[in-house]
Formats: sequence, C-alpha cells, structure tokens
Amino acid sequence: MASTIDYLQWSTLLGVDLQKPSESTDSTAVDVPLTQSLIAGEYSHVLKSPVAAQIFGTSLTETDAIVSNLDASLNLAEFLTNQIQSYLAQTPTDATSTTSAALDVLSVGIASLYAFVQAGWTGPEIGFEPVDILPSLLKAKAAELDTQALDQLSVGGETVYHLSPQILFLYMARIILVDNIEQLKKDPIVAKSAPWWALRVLFLQQRTLEGPAGLLLEQMLTLANEIETILNAEVELENGALEAIDKKDILTRFWIEKGLVQHWYTEDTKAYEAFQKAQSTSGFRFKVTGALGKRTKFQQFDTSQLVVVAESSREMASSRPSAYESQVGSGPKNLEHNDDTVLEKIQFAELTEEDRARLGDLELDPSKEIQELHPIDHALLLAFCLNIKNTNPAHGLTVEQMFPFVTRVLETPNNWTVYTMALLLRSRLEADKSRTVERGALQLQALVDQTRIEDETSTTRERMHHFFSVLLPSKWELEKELAEQYMALGVVRSALDIFERLELWEDVISCFQFLDQKDKAKAMCQTLLEKNPTNAKLLCILGDLDDDPEKFREAWEVSGQRFARAQRSLGAWLFKRDQFEQAKTAYQLALKINPLFENSWFILGCIGMQLEDFDTAVEAFTKVVSIDQNNGEAWNNLAAIHMRRNDNLDAQHALRQALKEKRESWKIWSNYMYCSMDVGDFTEAIRAMGMLVELRWKKKDEHPEEEIVDIVILDRIVQGLTRDLKDLFSRRVAFQEQRIEELLLGITNRITNDPRIWKLCGKFYFWQKNYVECLECQLKAYRSVIHNPKIETDQAEFEKAVEAAVEMVDWYRNLGHLSYKDKAGAEQLVAKDWAYRSKQMIKSLMARTRDAWEEVEAFEKLKETMEELKSEK
Repeated sequence: MASTIDYLQWSTLLGVDLQKPSESTDSTAVDVPLTQSLIAGEYSHVLKSPVAAQIFGTSLTETDAIVSNLDASLNLAEFLTNQIQSYLAQTPTDATSTTSAALDVLSVGIASLYAFVQAGWTGPEIGFEPVDILPSLLKAKAAELDTQALDQLSVGGETVYHLSPQILFLYMARIILVDNIEQLKKDPIVAKSAPWWALRVLFLQQRTLEGPAGLLLEQMLTLANEIETILNAEVELENGALEAIDKKDILTRFWIEKGLVQHWYTEDTKAYEAFQKAQSTSGFRFKVTGALGKRTKFQQFDTSQLVVVAESSREMASSRPSAYESQVGSGPKNLEHNDDTVLEKIQFAELTEEDRARLGDLELDPSKEIQELHPIDHALLLAFCLNIKNTNPAHGLTVEQMFPFVTRVLETPNNWTVYTMALLLRSRLEADKSRTVERGALQLQALVDQTRIEDETSTTRERMHHFFSVLLPSKWELEKELAEQYMALGVVRSALDIFERLELWEDVISCFQFLDQKDKAKAMCQTLLEKNPTNAKLLCILGDLDDDPEKFREAWEVSGQRFARAQRSLGAWLFKRDQFEQAKTAYQLALKINPLFENSWFILGCIGMQLEDFDTAVEAFTKVVSIDQNNGEAWNNLAAIHMRRNDNLDAQHALRQALKEKRESWKIWSNYMYCSMDVGDFTEAIRAMGMLVELRWKKKDEHPEEEIVDIVILDRIVQGLTRDLKDLFSRRVAFQEQRIEELLLGITNRITNDPRIWKLCGKFYFWQKNYVECLECQLKAYRSVIHNPKIETDQAEFEKAVEAAVEMVDWYRNLGHLSYKDKAGAEQLVAKDWAYRSKQMIKSLMARTRDAWEEVEAFEKLKETMEELKSEK
C-alpha cells in the first residue's frame, strides 16, 4: 500500500492532487501544506515557510557562528548543505519522520526552481528577492552572491547569461536538488522523484548558458536512465500511488522531457525515438495528410492542403480535466492576420469516401468541429514539429511541413504554456513570408509583453503546468529573438535598443557594424573594459573588431584558462592564416574544456588533414558525426582520410553516410563510386555511376571541361561481367546484367558522340550474344570518330579514323554472316550485305580524305583494306 508521502511526491511531479485511495490505512501525521502550495503555484508560501526558514537560515542573525562564517566566506553551497544535514538530523529516527523531512527539503528545492522559472520564463514577478530568505546579514552582499551564482553555474567554459533574473534561486535549487541529491535519496520513497527534479534543474542550468556543456549532458542522461528504471518499476506496482491513467501521464511526460534534452543537443534521432515512445505511451494518434480546401478569400477551387488530424486516447481525454482546463480567454492573445487575400485559417471541404479510407481508423474530418486534445498531446505535437525543423534543411518545404502541427495546437488551446509555445513557433514560421511577417513580429512582441504583467485569466499554476514539456524560451531569449526579427526587417534602431538593454554586446556591435559604425563599436568595448578589465568575453569581442590575436590570449589568461571561446577565436584566427600547428593547439585546448562544439571539431579535423596528422583528423571528424550524424561534409572528409590510408571499406561506409545528407554532391558520388569499385562492390558502383552521370549532366554547362562518364570505371564494370568476376560478397557480377544494361542505356541516351562508350556497349551486347545490337553499337562508335571535322586537317585524327574504319570492317566480317532469330522466330543474318557496307564505308572515307592524306601510310592501309574487300562476296 502506498504511503502518503508517495502520493504527495507524485502529485507534485504531475502538478495535480492525486486521490488517496480510501482503503489506504496509512495514518502517518505528515504536514502537507508545502506540497499543496507547490501544486497551487504558491511558491512564495513554501519559500517563506518555517521549513524553508530553517534550511535557508532566514531567522539567523550575525551572532550565530554559522552566519558569521557564511558572511566571511560567502560559501553558500557549504552553508545550505550544512543546514540541510542539520534539518534532516533533527527529525526523529523513525522512517516516516525521515521521509517527511526529506520531502520538506525536496519541496523547498522545487519551490526555488519554480521561483526562478517564474522570474525568467512565465512571469509575473514573484514579489521578493532570493536574498530576502537568507540570513539578513547577507542582504548587503546580494550582488556578490549573484556573482558567485553566475560563476558556480558556469560549466565547461560556457558562462551563464549575466542578467538572468534572480539567478540565486537557480543556484539554491541546484545546491538542494543536485548537489545534495544523495542526502535526499537516502529516503527510499523520496528517491523516486528526486532524480527527475535534479534533471530539470540541470536542463534549466544548460538553457541559461551561452553554449552546450558536455558535462551537463552526461549528468542528465545518467539521471534519465535512473528515472526510467524507477518509473518502469513504479508502473509495475498494482497498489502504488499512481493509477493507470497517472502512469500513462507521467511516463509520457518523462519521454517528452528526455526527448527535448536530446533535441536541444541536436541528437535528433534519439530525440525522435523518445517522442515516439511518448506517443505510444499516451495512446495519442495523429496523421499528416492532405485534404482539399481553400487558403485565400478569392480561391474558386479547392486545392490539396497539408493538415494534421489527431485525437487523444479516450483515457487521456477523460483524465483529471480540472488539472489542465483553462478559463475562457486565458492565455496570450492570438493576433489575427487581417490580410485582404489570405484567410485566417484554411477552409476545408468535406471529406469524400476516398479521403476517409486514406485516414483509416483516424476518422477525423478537418472540415468539422475539431476535437480537443490533452495538453500533453499538444506538447507532443510541438515536439514532433521541432524535430522536423532539426532534421530538415531550412527552406520553404520544411516550413510547410511544420505549419500543420502548430495550427492543430492553436485550434484547441487549453494550456497557457503550450499555447504560448505554439504561438511562438507560428511567429517564427511566418517570419520569412512577406504576407505574414508583420503578424509574426507583432505576435512575438505580444508574447514578450505577456510575461511582464499579471494576467487574471491565467494563474501561476497554469503557466507552470507542462512547462517542462515544451522548450519555451526565457524572457531575455524572447526579447533577443524580437530584436533579431527587427534586424531582419531593417528596424535596426529598435533592435539596438533591445540589445543594449539586455547587454548583449556582440549583437550591439553587429548593429553598429550594420550601420557602418565600427569606431563606435570599438569605443563602446573599450569603455566597458575600463569598468571590467577582466571580462574575457569583451576582450574576445574587441579582438574580433581589431583582428588582434593578443586580445584572445589575454582573454584566455584573465579567465584562468577556462574561457573556451578565447581559444576557439584564436584558433580561427590562426587557421585563416595557415598557421596550422598553433591553430591545432588552440582548438585542442578549447575542446578539452567543452567538447560539444561541432564546428570546432570540424575545423580541427581540417587542420589534421592539412598537417597530414590523420589520427587527429579521424578523431575530430568522428566527434563531429557523433554530435551530428547528418553532417555530410564530415563524413566525406572522414572517407577521404580512409581512402588515403587505403582503408576503402571504412571509406565506403563513411561516404554512404555522407550521401544521406549530400545527395546532390557529384564529388561525393564520384568518391563513392571509386571506393565501391576498389572493394569490389559492383552493385553500389553501378548505382553511384548512374547518379554521377545524372548530376554531371545537369551541370554540364557550368563545367564543360569535365567528363560526364568515367570511362575507366565503366570499362571495369563491363569487364566484371564479361570476365565472369565475383563481387565483394562472392556473387557473380552477371546477376547485375539488367542494371548494367540500364546504366549503359542511360548514358547513351545523354551522350551519343563518344566512341569509347559505344565500344563498351558493343562489348556488353557481344557478351549477351546480341550481335545485331553489338554491330550497331560498333557502327555508332565508328560514326562518332569520322564525324570529327579535324580528320581532314589533323593527321593524328585521320589515323584514328583509319584505325576505326579497319576495326569496323573486322566487326562486319566476324559478325555479318552469323544468324539470329527475329521477333517472328525466323532465322536472319546479322548483316547479309556486310561486304557491300564495308566497301561503301572505306570508299566514302577515302574520297573524303584523298586530297589531304593520299601520300601518308595510313591512306595506303585504306587501299589495302579495299582490295581485300573486293575478293569478299
């Protein structure tokens, strides 16, 4: 039977009151207001509670030794750790009391986390500062504590945004929920949810950093694996705190959150797998399909429109509606388009029977009333939408793929946070369309404004509900995005105002450079450095402006050799000037601190290739493809290194991966063809040559000097057939006969004037014993030679023509008398009049070239051939 504490901790995770079963006999007297306050969104009540006062030392004075030590050292982590240990030790030793104390500590940490989210993401302002709940003696040192929090939360050379509001709340949450997680996990019940809260803290910490931190990713994935094990065990319990529907809900949330972490780090394949598991757990069904409809006001005929039809499972749709239903009119304002041509939303025609059959058991009609979805399913749709963006190139087709997902969420809003995220995604998608760019910018401005005010129609609880199931940007990120939108629209002055207020100096400088005010940008940097001469980031910015590598070196030293960007900037400066050895050292130092920068690994790999340090290059490009498996250039470079090492099997594998992303690159197809041929993979060599011919043919006008067909490889392919060779897998090449014929036909349909190709075709048909086609191909090869106008002016070309003519006579002589069966089954000779044709061919060539070459030896050869033919019948 589940304990009260079990119900309370799962209630806190789900954000809803779980009904305690009436048959529970647990009579533990537990003080529950903290968890109830968390569920209600009353975080200030928790942070100002007696429990929080004991943990934070709110009522302690300077006379207390522990406060004096804290005042002297400002070691907040040590102070809070001691307070937590003291609080847990003061409780009675029986299990239930310990559990209650652990839950209290957990609740205070959660409240700190939520307070930071409220300050930086959802709003409105919480009404007090973090230092207000610490010993009063520390109020005078609030700025120093904030600086300490910024420093301690920075990881792997990546710094926290220095104006993050009330950052001390996040630091305290990290100390309680992450640094002291082992203290909390000593209680077996609280240990079930503590790792999940630690994961959430770490992900929020990552989202406040300027770049990805590999150390945090490792910690989060370790926690995610632990959470998965815990949840799987909890789901198996029959009499646990979670009912069947709650198990679905909590597992779905977990897979979404894990997927979002992986998505954030661009591990898109793994993220997609997590989202699919979430969908399977939820029972949510959706389909991207087409439906007839009108998009404009004056459209006369219905055209095919992309649409997402979806429905929640019956269990999820009926689960705890009070947990997520919003008040009428709640949430941010959805600005109307008000366009004179484009409709607010697509008007769909009623489905035909054929359309219904295509949808299968998802019998949803987009023209009828839309069914409401569970908020977690809305979040799941947005997650799949983000995955489309990460796994497809940035062009109009990708935007059109994403729009139906966002539209489906906006049609049935029922949660403030999810609805906000959907509006944000729509504004991003509309930014590149002339008819919608204005609405997109205004919508973004509305989203920025909404977090600054208290909205009576949306409670703090609702704003926080499902917050961790979407990737909602922080307030400063939203404002930065708005400024970038202004920049794209050319409203540089407004963008500059926002960047200056947010103290995003790099963006401020970009604005100055856009306005051609480089001197003003330098002056601003120098002024800021006078106030803070040890600011490594400003030194790097000034180094970029002055093109001065010494500034990068200075930034590296003042940061205590922790600011990875300084070495990245120095490495880039050196790389551009071909100082590869020094650039290699710089990038290695940067990547040792933070190994998640894909572009740095890529450049290090290029440096390794330049220095012929192939071990370094292989390691670097391997890191690139482990971060982003879809980096085609990295796979191609990795293949090039393997080819230099004569490791063609590995090279072929790498090129196969590269082609998944760079299918239009004829150079990669060319390398793939050579590798496949070298390892004896005739199947792939044939496929590669077919693609290569197609791609080169499209660009023949751009590169007229390049040969479209590699004759050597084509000859090897045909020889593999005619010599009865075996391929990489010990199969006779003859099994590819049809594909080789298709390849030859595809080539000769495009290229008709290359005698080498026609001769290879003749060789193929001779092997097939198709002597009619063989002779025809040899004749086309001969014609390709004699159509050269230089025959009459260039002796070398004339001699080639004579050689071709004599060879053609031999083909006529050898094949002309052979027989074959025609379509009617009758016996026919391949060339009954072969002797006559041969004579006419030689006679024509002699007449054409007599005046120019009658005296040369090759012409005598034509005469001899003619004399021989006269004796033939």
